[in-house]
Amino acid sequence: MKWVLMLAALAGCAETTAGAVKARGPRTGPDDSDLWNVVPGDVESLIDVDLAALRASRWSQALMQGNLDGDRDERRRRFGYDVFTEAERMVVAGAEATGGPDTLTVARGRFDGARAGSAFLAATPGASATQWRGSALWEGQGRAIALVTPRTLAQGDGQRVRAAIDASWAIVGDASGGALGELRRSLDADRNPPAVTLALTVTDGMRTRAAGVMAVPDGLRRIGARLDLGADLNLEGAALFDSNGHAVAAASIWSETVRVYMRQPMVILLGLGPIFQGMTVAAEGSRVHVRLHIGADKREGLAEKVLAVLEALAKTRH
Repeated sequence: MKWVLMLAALAGCAETTAGAVKARGPRTGPDDSDLWNVVPGDVESLIDVDLAALRASRWSQALMQGNLDGDRDERRRRFGYDVFTEAERMVVAGAEATGGPDTLTVARGRFDGARAGSAFLAATPGASATQWRGSALWEGQGRAIALVTPRTLAQGDGQRVRAAIDASWAIVGDASGGALGELRRSLDADRNPPAVTLALTVTDGMRTRAAGVMAVPDGLRRIGARLDLGADLNLEGAALFDSNGHAVAAASIWSETVRVYMRQPMVILLGLGPIFQGMTVAAEGSRVHVRLHIGADKREGLAEKVLAVLEALAKTRH
């Protein structure tokens, strides 16, 4: 799913103290009705993808039917399932660690837990099968996969996968109760879920990894965004800064960047102009709001063009 990576607190439910998220439970069992329940509250970045909506939308069908990362049968052999066809929703979350970011992937769908476990054992010499709070868990070589519930899988390192199970029981705080949850609610993405939700806190580690690759504006603290795919395509994003001055400076830079890309010959040649023509960037207080609207009349062929570009990039990577 590499293409996905290109983009008021609930009263009485959770508290934050000194950056820590207080658990809301414990529950009497794991709750995966909202996948944010299965993400520990210490993560700094999270992308929530409604895969069923992407498969159904005329904007993204071509992307979902593409094959950016190789053969689907090979993915099923290696992982025991294919996220493109067997998952309904997926969350990828990251947390800073000593050796770099730890990543947790949580997917809900139609999974054969035994097949996923067998695939993990076959691909991981020395791995073993066990349980954590009643959930099947396979672990080895610093990696783990767990069947949190019969329909939800969690993948990552062993400690983080166990924490995901703990979060589903509300033994530890989950992502919805922290700063990322606040971003989500500010975009109304909890009550009216979009096709894609992005929420992240800009950490020193992120700034270090971005050095030499992309410029991170001074004073940028958090970014939230939602992508809606109806008849039209709508993207709404908010960037939170330390001050009004930081927000105004960033909005000016980003607006100029949009204008520059819109005039690029390759963008014009590939017919990707509508992506930039429908975008607005504006500062409001210490926030920068980014909005993109592409009408249904410009949809024809746009997804296929984006897919062609991504497939070319994937081939270059390989």
